[in-house]
Amino acid sequence: MHQSLLIDEILSLIIQFVAADGQRDPKRLGNTSSLARLARTCRCFMECALDTLWRTQHSLSPLIMCLPRGTWEIHSGNILYLMRTPTESEWARFDMYSRRVKSFSYPKPAKMTRLHEDALPLIFAERPPLSLFPSLSSLDFSILSCNSSNFTLIRDFLSPKLTNLSFTLPRKMGPQGICGVLEDLPQKATHLENLTISSFFPVTSFELNISTRGLPDLRRLVVSSSIRISAQSVLNIASLRHVQELALNLHPDFDANVLHDSANNSTFPALQRLSLAAYDLPQCTSIVSLISSPRLEDVSISYDVQARCSVITSFLSVIGTSVRSISLRHNMQTNTIADTPFVFYPSTFAPLFACRNLRSIQVYNLGTLNLDDEFIITAAKAWSKLEDIRLCSLPWSFIIPSISLNALTALTQYCPQLTRVHLSLDAREIPELPISSLTMGGAQFLEVLNIRDSVIGHTELVAQFLRATIPNMKTLYVEAHPELRDKWMEVKAYYDQLSVVPIHNDL
Repeated sequence: MHQSLLIDEILSLIIQFVAADGQRDPKRLGNTSSLARLARTCRCFMECALDTLWRTQHSLSPLIMCLPRGTWEIHSGNILYLMRTPTESEWARFDMYSRRVKSFSYPKPAKMTRLHEDALPLIFAERPPLSLFPSLSSLDFSILSCNSSNFTLIRDFLSPKLTNLSFTLPRKMGPQGICGVLEDLPQKATHLENLTISSFFPVTSFELNISTRGLPDLRRLVVSSSIRISAQSVLNIASLRHVQELALNLHPDFDANVLHDSANNSTFPALQRLSLAAYDLPQCTSIVSLISSPRLEDVSISYDVQARCSVITSFLSVIGTSVRSISLRHNMQTNTIADTPFVFYPSTFAPLFACRNLRSIQVYNLGTLNLDDEFIITAAKAWSKLEDIRLCSLPWSFIIPSISLNALTALTQYCPQLTRVHLSLDAREIPELPISSLTMGGAQFLEVLNIRDSVIGHTELVAQFLRATIPNMKTLYVEAHPELRDKWMEVKAYYDQLSVVPIHNDL
C-alpha cells in the first residue's frame, strides 16, 4: 500500500470522491456499493469508508435491518415492522453503525423500505436516542415520523451537539405537545443554528412565544403558517446576534404596535434573508424597520390585505440600500380590485432607486402598475447589476401600459447581466433603434421574455426589433386571450427565422 494512503486527510478525500460519484447533492451518496467494498478491503480503509457510508441517513430502515433477523420483518407494501425490542446483546451491530450517523435528512429515496410508525417506541424503549446516535448533529424528524403519537420523541434527540433541527407538525397534534417540544429547545439544544418548523396539513393554530436566551447561535429560523408568532417573540429573535435568515407568518392578531420604537443598532444585526407571509403590509414594515443589519440582501413579502400607494412606499423606504433581491406580492382575494386607489405610479417605487446592488425585483398583483418608459430607463440606470425584472399588474387591469419597446432597449443597454424580463408593453409602435449607443454585448444573457398581455401592431417589425435588441431570446411567454397570443407566436416564429443583424433606423 502506498504510504500516502496512510494519511487520513488524503484517504478521506479519495473516499469522498468515490462516494460522490458525480452527484452534485452532498446529502445523497452516489456510490454506496463501492463504499461498502472499500470498507471490506482492509482495516486502513474500513473506518473512514464506514464513517462516510453511514454519516447521512434518509431513513432508520437500514439500521433496523442490521439487527438480528428475528427482531424485524418486511410485510406487504415494503413496510418494515419491528417485532420486539432487541435484547442488550443484539444491539452490537446496530451500535457499530449508528454511532457514525451525523444526519437524518432528505431526500428520502422513493423505493426505500419504509419503517412502520409503531417501531419508534420499541426502538427507544430501552435505549434513548442520544445513546444510539451520539454523533448526531442534524435531524429532520419527519424522516423518522410524522405521526402525532411519536412527535414528543423529538425531545429525546435534543442535545448540545444538535445544530440543525427540522420537523413537520402532525395533523392531529394539540398545541400543548408542540409547545412542550419548543420549550425544551433552548434548554437542551443550546448550540442550535438552524430551526425549521413545517406543516403539510392544516393543524390547530396557536401562539408561540420563543425564548431565545438559550439559543445564542441561532442563524436560521423558518416557522410554519400554523404558528401565530407573537410580537414579543420577534423582539426576542431580533436581539440574537447571528440570525441571518428568517421566515415567519404574521396572522391578523399580530400586534405590530409592540414593535414600535424598538429598533436600535442591536436588532437583527446580522440578518441577510427575510421572508414574511403577512395579513397586511404594515405588519411587515414594522418588522423590517427593526433591521439594523447592513447586509440585508433578500426580502420576500406576501400579504392579504391590498395596500395603497402610501403603504407600499412606506415599506420600500425602510428596507435599506443593501438589498439585492426583493419580491412583493399581494395574495389575491375576492375583493381585490385593479381600480383606484390601487393604481400605482412610478413615484410609489422611487425608494428602490437607492438599491444600487439590486439583482432581482418581482412585483405581483398589487393592483395596476401605471409605469412608463422614464421609470424603466431610470431603473435600468440605477440597477446596472439587474438580472431579473418582473413587474406584473393584476390580470384584469384595464390600463394599457405606457411602457414601449424603448424600455427593452434601455434594459439591454444598461443591465448587461439581465436574463429575464416579465412585464406588459405597448408594442404597437416600433421605435428607432439607436445602434450607435446600444451595446449589443449587454443583451447576450437575456433569454426569457414574458410580455403578458402586451398589445401589438406589426408582428414582423416587432420580431425584427426583438432580434436586434435581444439576440439570444430562447423563450417568449404570453398571458393573453387566444387572438393576441397567436400574434405574439407569429412574432416568435419570425424571430427564430431571422439572423442576428442590426435593424435599420428607417423602420
